[in-house]
Amino acid sequence: MEKATTHLYEFDSEVMQQKVEVSVVLPPQFNDSESLPLLINLHGGGGERNFLFRSLHVFDSMWQEKELPQLVMVSFSSGPGSWYGGDWEKFVVDELPKWAAQHFNTRTDREGTVMTGISMGGYGSLKIGFKHPNRFKAIAPMEPAIEPSITRTEGNKRNTWWRMELMETAVWGSPLDEDAWLNDNPATIVSRNAEKIRNSNLDIYLEVGDKDYINLHDGAEYLHRVLWDNDIRHEYHLVRWADHVGLSVDRRVREAHRFLAASLAGGLDEPTDLELRLEEKEYLNWINGGMHNGEPDPTGGMSLMHADPKRGPSIHAGIWDLLKEAAKDDPDMKRAYAVLPPTK
Repeated sequence: MEKATTHLYEFDSEVMQQKVEVSVVLPPQFNDSESLPLLINLHGGGGERNFLFRSLHVFDSMWQEKELPQLVMVSFSSGPGSWYGGDWEKFVVDELPKWAAQHFNTRTDREGTVMTGISMGGYGSLKIGFKHPNRFKAIAPMEPAIEPSITRTEGNKRNTWWRMELMETAVWGSPLDEDAWLNDNPATIVSRNAEKIRNSNLDIYLEVGDKDYINLHDGAEYLHRVLWDNDIRHEYHLVRWADHVGLSVDRRVREAHRFLAASLAGGLDEPTDLELRLEEKEYLNWINGGMHNGEPDPTGGMSLMHADPKRGPSIHAGIWDLLKEAAKDDPDMKRAYAVLPPTK
């Protein structure tokens, strides 16, 4: 099987006013006559552009198994503790996609641009994605380096002990500008920008290990709840037994990229409004009446709801439509997610 190819470049960035080192993964049988989607990968703290290549074996396997569409991946060296602050945000949103398009004929439209990152890169993909939700089709931050708060907390050692003052002040000033920090904090951005994010239909994937050594599962869980409370659809994975690094990372990278692939393909929605066939209508009549009267299943126990997965959701909807219709006046029925009561 033909495999992906890796390439290293550097170019003079007008935005950053310096040379930026870039890494590129081109898919098997790459041909620049076709405009392919662009996947931007943000490296973690202490990393650089070559971090992208650590998962090359995962990408090759996904391409061979047709789990990943033809697309171009790019990353770059932002500095070990950049937090993708300052002009790096503009570089990711504008200059880098234009550079990729000039060199590899990648798409620059929103529907053809996705982003991911690990740790500091997960933070960066959240921050940039939430600030510019109409610029990306999907984001898939992994184990993002975020705190469980919409304010900058002090005294919470469990979730702040890993802060590095020299890195923070290099990005947000010394003394630290709290407003600037909050403007970059993903949970704060969501709370301030919820309607724009919700209406953008940005596809959001969020994951973290439940044994993350830095306790980043606290921040991810909190952000999940902020997204839920603001009725913003997303996919969330709290991965059992997983640390910040280690054996779980490869399968988690694969899952995140499966999500991005699904988003680029238009999502995985299943219709619930297919026209029902005669036998399916008879089955529904039995479910909604005859079954409770002890009448035999007219399909002979075929369980039509499970016989054809493509038609199952429409049959299942038919079972509940009357009861759901009766609840339509409840305003919460219009939400994607419920307003949940306290757990304590």
